[in-house]
Amino acid sequence: MPHLILHHTANLDGFDADAALAAANRALVDSGHFEDVAIKSRAIALDHYRIGSDDSGHGFVHATLKVLPGRSDDIRAALGRDVHDALLPCLPALDLHCQLCVEVVELQAATYFKSTHAPRVVPETLA
Repeated sequence: MPHLILHHTANLDGFDADAALAAANRALVDSGHFEDVAIKSRAIALDHYRIGSDDSGHGFVHATLKVLPGRSDDIRAALGRDVHDALLPCLPALDLHCQLCVEVVELQAATYFKSTHAPRVVPETLA
């Protein structure tokens, strides 16, 4: 935990989703609330989207940070600001209007399930 899901419109020429994920992950580690290997992030480019009634010249990046319960509103707000501030420099100089949004969502512990599987180790005699 946490999960960071980054949706962005495909018309953001020069937007480096990998660099954006790395910056957001670093901000989450630097917050002191998460271990590095606990952060799972991914980016999804959106080919089909609408922004208002005439979406020409518009794009967006929307980040959803999902965390387990137990953090105060102030901590969740700080995490959202940290992710926003980390993503902002990742937006390239654009010839279109781009919205950057960050949403922090508190998951329900009763309905979130996780297991961790260690890598399979092959004995040297079989390798």
